[in-house]
Amino acid sequence: MARLGVITDEITEDFDHALAVCAELGIRDIELRSLWNRSIVDHDEETIERVADAVEKGGFSVVAIASPFLKCAINDQAASVGRTHSARETSREDQWDVLDRSLRVAERLNAPIVRAFSFWRVEDPESVRDEVVEVLTEATARVLGAGKLLGLENEHACNVATGAESAWVFDRIPDRTLGLIWDPGNEAALGSVPFPDGYNAIRDRIHHVHLKDAVRIEHNSAFTTIGEGVIPYEDQFRALVADGYDGVLSLETHFRIEGDGEAATRACAAGVRRLAGQAGLSLDASA
Repeated sequence: MARLGVITDEITEDFDHALAVCAELGIRDIELRSLWNRSIVDHDEETIERVADAVEKGGFSVVAIASPFLKCAINDQAASVGRTHSARETSREDQWDVLDRSLRVAERLNAPIVRAFSFWRVEDPESVRDEVVEVLTEATARVLGAGKLLGLENEHACNVATGAESAWVFDRIPDRTLGLIWDPGNEAALGSVPFPDGYNAIRDRIHHVHLKDAVRIEHNSAFTTIGEGVIPYEDQFRALVADGYDGVLSLETHFRIEGDGEAATRACAAGVRRLAGQAGLSLDASA
């Protein structure tokens, strides 16, 4: 049965308050990216223990470590072209350390998935995609050895941004340790149609789902309350039901209501539950 989750810093960087809001909303599956204005992979062991204690006492489950692995320039010459969410700007040579740290944090917090990207998007993504596959193949082997799953997020600021681009990668890396963190909003923000087009290309390789709704299908679209944008989420949810998806749907609102991330998350949670109900997608509130 699918579950509703949330990337906690979309609510607030105050992790303790974010957990309180999750409990009130009946959300027990959380994804960790930035806490107290620092990337989860940059926190020291003392803070990770504090997080682990809060998760255990609150009855939560950490579904994924939203690592910034490969959210960097492929040639170390370009500056950041997308959001980093408190992560330090790192060079390509630093990326294996980022992955190793992400895996250690995932092990301590019992998170099954570690996220990956595909380097900042270049003018011609096809020119670097063999190199992207080479790096992701090595990463997949390392993650398999650690007993985790590697979730490649289709990110509009990176070289793998659409369902079709993701499918090209998966065709060359058959090991299902590697799967997709499917984000319809990110494909829409590239100006590409996420559903049904993008989804149909990758529906059999999804590890995890991010939810945000685009105002328009266009490059760098803004985002809005789920159900009020252009992505047909009711149809997307029906497809997930048909395909037997039983993972987590993480709210990643990427917008604010009068400057308030908590208000946006509350509105999106309500929107998702309404649309899921209409689509016959049952969302289990338990961890």
